[in-house]
Amino acid sequence: MLKRATSERRKLVGHMGVDAGLCWIGDPCYILHNDRLPDSLGKDWTEFCNLLGDDYPTMKSFDYQMGHEGLGVCVSTGYGDGTYPVYVDIENGRVKSVTVDFFEDEDNEEEDY
Repeated sequence: MLKRATSERRKLVGHMGVDAGLCWIGDPCYILHNDRLPDSLGKDWTEFCNLLGDDYPTMKSFDYQMGHEGLGVCVSTGYGDGTYPVYVDIENGRVKSVTVDFFEDEDNEEEDY
């Protein structure tokens, strides 16, 4: 018998600041370390931006050092630089999903459903 989801709700976690018009989604342990960055990210900020290409909106997946997918993804943000609300959906006491709302009206408040 399948377990039913208990207490699904959306919760405002906080806000993320953006100064590059980009959002990175991935595990920070793979990019925040004392060694050099994985080759797929480039050697510095300029090379990273060049890897993103000229397509807009930006949507790029980056591979692990060994070549398989999953290191992280980078996407452009709705209106570029600014501050955006971050929500989590909670199910059975665990984070089910994360949403950054790049188009939310400033008047919207935290939602529970």
